[in-house]
Amino acid sequence: MNIKKTYLLFFLFSILSNSIIGFGKDTYWEQLPPLPDDEGFAGMFAGVSHGALICVGGANFPGKKPWEGGEKKWYDNVYVLKDVNLGWKVADQKLPTPLGYGVSGTFEDRFYIVGGSNELGHSSSVYSLSYTTEGIIVNDNIPDLPIPLANMSGTIIDGTIFIIGGQISPLGLSEDVFLFLDLKVPADQLKWEKGPKLPGKSRIQAVVAGHNDQLYVFSGFHLTRGENGGLVRHLLTDAYRYNPGNTQNNSTWQRLKDLPRGVAAAPSPGFSINESHIIIAGGLDDQTLTHTNPATHPGFLDKMLALHTQSGEWIEFGDMPKGTSRVTAPSVFWNGTWIVPSGERGPGVRSPEVTVFNTRTTFGWVNWGTLSIYLFCMIGIGFYFSKKENSTNEFFLAGGRIPWWAAGLSIFGTQLSAITFMAVPVIVYATDWRLAIGSIMIFAIVPFIVKYYLPFFRRLNITTAYQYLELRFNVNVRLLGSITFILLQLARMGVVVYLPSIAISSVTGLDIFYCIFIMGLFSTVYTVMGGIEAVIWTDVVQVVVLLGGALASLVIALSEIDGGLTTVIDIGMSNNKFRLIEWTWDYTQLVFWVAIIGFFFLNLISYSSDQVVIQRYLTVKNEKAAAKSLWINGLITLPGVFLFFGLGTVLYVYYLTNPEKIGATHSEELLPFYIVSELPIGLAGVVIAGIFAASMSSLDSSMNSVATAYITDIHKRFFSSWNDKKNLNLAKIITVIMGVFGTVTAIWIAVTEVGFIFDLFQKLLGMIGGCLAGVFILAIFTQRANASGAIIGTLSGALITFLISYFTAVNGYLYGAIGVISCVTIGYFTSILIPNDYNNNNEFTYKSMVKKPIG
Repeated sequence: MNIKKTYLLFFLFSILSNSIIGFGKDTYWEQLPPLPDDEGFAGMFAGVSHGALICVGGANFPGKKPWEGGEKKWYDNVYVLKDVNLGWKVADQKLPTPLGYGVSGTFEDRFYIVGGSNELGHSSSVYSLSYTTEGIIVNDNIPDLPIPLANMSGTIIDGTIFIIGGQISPLGLSEDVFLFLDLKVPADQLKWEKGPKLPGKSRIQAVVAGHNDQLYVFSGFHLTRGENGGLVRHLLTDAYRYNPGNTQNNSTWQRLKDLPRGVAAAPSPGFSINESHIIIAGGLDDQTLTHTNPATHPGFLDKMLALHTQSGEWIEFGDMPKGTSRVTAPSVFWNGTWIVPSGERGPGVRSPEVTVFNTRTTFGWVNWGTLSIYLFCMIGIGFYFSKKENSTNEFFLAGGRIPWWAAGLSIFGTQLSAITFMAVPVIVYATDWRLAIGSIMIFAIVPFIVKYYLPFFRRLNITTAYQYLELRFNVNVRLLGSITFILLQLARMGVVVYLPSIAISSVTGLDIFYCIFIMGLFSTVYTVMGGIEAVIWTDVVQVVVLLGGALASLVIALSEIDGGLTTVIDIGMSNNKFRLIEWTWDYTQLVFWVAIIGFFFLNLISYSSDQVVIQRYLTVKNEKAAAKSLWINGLITLPGVFLFFGLGTVLYVYYLTNPEKIGATHSEELLPFYIVSELPIGLAGVVIAGIFAASMSSLDSSMNSVATAYITDIHKRFFSSWNDKKNLNLAKIITVIMGVFGTVTAIWIAVTEVGFIFDLFQKLLGMIGGCLAGVFILAIFTQRANASGAIIGTLSGALITFLISYFTAVNGYLYGAIGVISCVTIGYFTSILIPNDYNNNNEFTYKSMVKKPIG
C-alpha cells in the first residue's frame, strides 16, 4: 500500500512541478486557398453542405474598373472546398441564373440562397444547394420572397431564415421589411411570413448575427432621395436584438447600445464566438464612406468591434492584419472557424482571398509534455498491477484488496465523467444552481443502499449484480439484466469518448481523430494489463487532478475579478444565478419537487442496478468497507457541488466583468478553453490530461464491466467446462474488443455524424435499464414478486416511459421515477395474477437476509 501511495504522490508531484513555458490564447487571421479567379467577387453567397465549404455567384468588374468606365458582371459559378490541401474545385453545376448581393445560410446540410441581384434587376428567387459525391444539387422548389430584394441582410437561426431590409430595385429606397421562413415545416407548408418591423430606420447592408438563438441587427445604410433624384446613403450606428422564439405573437425588438461607429457592409453574419461575444470585422465608417476618389481609396476599415451580449457593452477588439478588411462579403462558420470569402478590398476592387478568423489556444510544449507524462503514467499503473491479474477474481474484483477510500473515490470518478466535468459549469454559467439538488440527493440514497442493498451484493459471494436476480427469480431475469447492461454500455461507449474529444481537440489543436485514438489506445492497454485494480487507481488519480484543476480554476478566476468573492455573490444574486429551488407545480420544468423525485430515482438506478458502480462495492474487503466507500463518495460530492457549481457562477462573473476576454466558440468548450487560456503553464496540461483521463475512465469502466458481465452471466453458462485461466484470457480479449469498439464507434460518429442514432439507442436501452432498478426493488422488498412479474414489469415500465417521453412534455428528469414506479407496480400485480412459486426464492429477500451478520 505504501508503494502505491508513494508512486501516485511522485506522479502528481512530477507533473505539477513541470511548469516552465508556453501556453496562451489569441485571436488570429489566416488564409485558406484563394478562389480560382484572378479578380474575386463581391456579394457572394456562402454556406456549408456535408462538410464542404461552398461559395457561389457574386459580381466584379472583369475589365476596366468602375471609374474607368468598366461594367459590372454577375456570375453563376459554384466553388467547392472539401479539403484545404486539395484546394477549390469549380463545380460542373451552376446557379439557374447569375446572382449576387443576397442572403445565404446553412441548415441541415443544405445551403440556402435568398434573393439578390443581377444585370436584369433584383430577384425574389430562393434556392437550396446540397453537396453530394455526384456534385451539386440545386433545388428551386422553395417559395419565392413576396417581393424582389437585394442588399438586404439575413441569417438562419434554428432552422428559420430571417431577412431584414434591402431594396426592391437598383434605384429603390431601402425597404422596411422583416420576413421569415420556417424551414422545419413540411415542404408543402413552407411560407414566408412578416415579422414585427424593426423600430429603427429602413436599411440596406446591415450586419446581422445569430447568437444564442437570438437575432441581432447592427448599422447599415438608410437610403433617401437627393436633390438630383439619386440615392443618398446615411450611415446608421444603431443596434437591435430580437428573440425569434415566438415569431407568431408578441415578440418584440429590443434597442441596444449604439455602436461607437458605423460598420455597414461588413462581413455578415457577425462572428458569434461564444456565449457572450459577437465580433464585427471592419465595415464602412464615416471616414471610409466619405472618401470620394476610388482610385486613391486607402482601403476599408481594418478595426474590429465586439459586443459583449451579457453586459451590452461595445469593445474595441483590435486591428485586422493590413489588407484583410473586406466589405460586401458573406461570412460562414466552417470547421470551427469563421470564413470570409472574397469581397471588396476597395471600391470596385475585389479580392479572391479567403480569410479565416478564430480564437486560438496555444497549448504549448510544456503542456504537451505534462499530458504525455500523465498518459504514460496511466500505462505505468496498468503495468504495476498486471503482475497480480492471474485470475478472473483478480481481474474483475481485485481480490477484494481495494481500500475503501479508493473505491469511494472511484465511484465518485465513475459518476464524474469528462462530459459532466465540462457540462456542469456550462449549465450553471447559462442558468443557475437547480441541478445541484441532484448531487445533494446522494445523501438520501447512500443510507438506503447501505442498509437495504449492500447485504445482498456483499453476502452472496457474487461478481455481478445480476447473479442476485437469478438467485431471487431465475436465469431469464438475470440474463435480461445483464444483456441490457451490456447493450447500454455498447451504445454509450462511443458517445462518451466522442463528445469530450470535440472540446479537447478544439483547445489543444489536436485532430479529433487523434484524440479519440489516444483515449481508446491508452485506456485499453492499462485496462487489459491491470484489470479493475488499474481502472480504480487511475480513477483515483483522475479525481484528484480534476478536483485540483477545478479548484485552481476557481481561485485564479476569483483573483482576476475586482472585488473577488464579494463581487461574485453580488452579481450572482442580482442575476438570480444562485437559485436552487423553484416553487411551482410545473411538471415540465426542473422545479423543486421534480428535482427531488427525479434525482432520487436517478441516483437509485445508478447505485442499485448499474454493474459499473456495484462492481466497486465488491472490490473492497467486506460489507463495512463497502459502506465506507459509499459514504466517502457522498462526502466528496458535497464539496464537489460547491466547486463545480461555484466555478460555473464564477466564470459567468469573470467573463461579465472582463468583457475583453473571449471565451470558447462553443459552450461545451467553456471550461477547457478557460483552463488552457488562463491557468499557469504545466498545470493547464495536467488538467486537460485529467479530462482525457475522465473520458478514458468512462471507457475503461465499461470495458471491464462488460467483460465481467459477459464472462460471469453468459459465457460460464454455456461453457461451464472452461477453467479460470481460459476465462481470464477471454475476458482480456473481450476488453480489447470493447476498447476497439468504443474507439471505432467514436470515430464513426465523428466521420458520419450519426450520433443521434447512438443517442436514441442509448435512450431506449436506458428506459429498460432504468426499470432494472424496479426489478431489484421487487426482488429485495417483496416476497410475492416472481420472475414473470419482474420481466413483464421491466418491459411495461420501459414502454410507459417511452410513451410518456414521446407524447407528453413531462420533464426528462422524471423518466427514471416513472420507469421504476411503473415496473414495481405492474411487476407486483402481475406476480399476483401469474403466480409461479417455483421461480420465487423468498430466502433472498430483505426480510430473510437482514438477520445475517455483517461479514
